[in-house]
This record gives sequence, C-alpha cells and structure tokens, in this order.
Amino acid sequence: MHFYPFNIGDFALHTSHLTLEEEGVYRRLLDFYYDTELPIPIKTQSVIRRLRLGSYGETVALVLEEFFIKQDDGWHNLRADIEIADYHSKVETARANGKKGGRPKKNSGPKTQSVILANPDLTQTKAKQELVTKKQELVTNVSSPAKAGKRKTSLSPDFILTKHKAGLAMKYWSGKGRTDLDVREIFEQFTTYCKANGKTYLDWDSAWQTWYVNAVKFERGNQNGTSKQAFGQRGKALSKSERRDEDARIYLEKNNGNGVAGTPS
Repeated sequence: MHFYPFNIGDFALHTSHLTLEEEGVYRRLLDFYYDTELPIPIKTQSVIRRLRLGSYGETVALVLEEFFIKQDDGWHNLRADIEIADYHSKVETARANGKKGGRPKKNSGPKTQSVILANPDLTQTKAKQELVTKKQELVTNVSSPAKAGKRKTSLSPDFILTKHKAGLAMKYWSGKGRTDLDVREIFEQFTTYCKANGKTYLDWDSAWQTWYVNAVKFERGNQNGTSKQAFGQRGKALSKSERRDEDARIYLEKNNGNGVAGTPS
C-alpha cells in the first residue's frame, strides 16, 4: 500500500524520547513496512542498503528492538499489521461491490399512486388483504442459512491464516491489552483442535472469531510468564495443550457447534 494514516499526536507521544537520527530511521522503516506489506527481514543488511542507512546500523537495531516484535518471518510492527489488514478488508469489500455493479443504488422515492376507478371501499379492503398476504409470504420465504441449503463443512485446506484474519485477531487482542498472544500459535491450536475432533461449522470465519475472542481467557498467565494449573473432569491435572482443548471443547459445545461468537467490543 502506498498510503497509510499517520496520527501526528500518537507518533509524537511514543517517539518524544528519540533523537532526530532515531526518529528518521524509524520513519524510513515504517515507510518500507507499509510499502512492501511485509515484516522487516531478520537479516537487515538488504533493507539497510535499500534505505541508505549504511552508517546507521546500530540505530536500526535499537529502533527494531523498541518498536518491532521479532518473529520467525521477521520484525513485526503491531500497528502496521492492523492498518494493513484493515486496508485489505476495504479492498475486498470494494471488489465485491464492483462485481455486483457498484454500490447499491439509492431509493428514488415512492412511485405515484395510480387512480382508483373501482369502488373505493371495496378496492381498499382488497388491497389491504393482498398486502397482508404478501407480508406473510415474505416472512415465510425468509429462512435461515441452514434452511436455505447451507450445510456445515469440515475444515478446508484453503482455510489458512491470511493477513486479514491475523489483523482482526491482533486488533481485538490489542484492545484487550493482550498483545502478548501469538496469532500463528493460536491459529494452529484452532485448526489442530478442529481436525482432531472432526469439527464442522456453517461459517469457519465465525468459528475462528469465537476462538480468538476466547483466547484472551484460554491463554491464562502468558502476560506475567506464569501458568495456572488446570484440572480435567476427573480431577486429573492437565497439561497446557490438554487444558486448551478442554476449555475449547466446553465453550464450543455451549455454542451448539455453529461457530458463532458474540460481537467483539
């Protein structure tokens, strides 16, 4: 993406302690991040050369340590990941509207009522009866996705962790103060559990939403480095992975297997 929102107040608040050199390096790294939509490589030599920062290697390392998170595929910036995910979401919405012929047209207003030549009382009574009948037919024909022929499906190999899925989860966790959660690890737990237990859902995106919303509760103790001991139905101590499966099983059964979660706040 070649454009991204820049909040001057937020940036100044978080960078007021930086020197002019450090601030300049940080801005160049952010521009590179948004332009490529990729994390900064762990081996930074190519980026340093591309951004003409050859004399500022130590400053680059300092900025990465403070404002980025090192993961297997490179240095991530949480705010940038969220903005990129939001951007792609809007692009997908615009693309879908384009396939339908553009944005929905506005209602041009009510049509002029035709002149009634028959008996007014009889005609109006008949019209009201027909209106009620039409409304009843409309209500009868509106059915749930399940009645309309949509069935639960197993986990598809095409259901992968996209930037959009990851961005939604990280945005929600950020609002809950849980930036310690690893989206790749949580998504792997979700898919592994569903495969192992043969789960089927009407909407797998909603099922993933249910999982990452409740990861805030399931992933207990990650923020302070400790973990609470959990016990199964028979009083047996559970391992960390067994505890996750037990919590997930209980929650998903309460949702009747439809994968629908409450709306994240």
